[in-house]
Amino acid sequence: MSTTDMSTVAPACKANISSAGRRLRTRFGILWVIVFSVLLLGLMALEAPWYCRLLLFVPATLAAVGFLQVSRNTCIRRAAEGTFEHEDLTMTKAPDDEVAASRKVAAGIRRDMILVGFAGAAIGVATVALR
Repeated sequence: MSTTDMSTVAPACKANISSAGRRLRTRFGILWVIVFSVLLLGLMALEAPWYCRLLLFVPATLAAVGFLQVSRNTCIRRAAEGTFEHEDLTMTKAPDDEVAASRKVAAGIRRDMILVGFAGAAIGVATVALR
């Protein structure tokens, strides 16, 4: 796939988050991976039924949103607001063309975080078979 083909898959946009914001979002993602892991182990230890393990959707989705925003240099909240985040975590209005590109990237982040959430729930349900 050439670089021009890739631009149709994920629109290029200027980062709307700062390095301080990336660090916060990385910590957020790590926290939710830990919550996911502890919850999964707890549900397995309690031999919870498959439908209880669907709760893993939530921490998996939250972990994904943190990591996806960092990897794509785009905050979905900043994109919705049309702002750019600075190092001191203050915001200023972003130019309209950058906002439009950020919103396209944010839509992909929202889609992918839901898919990761489903995968997390599927992992939980699949662990029922490990009994």
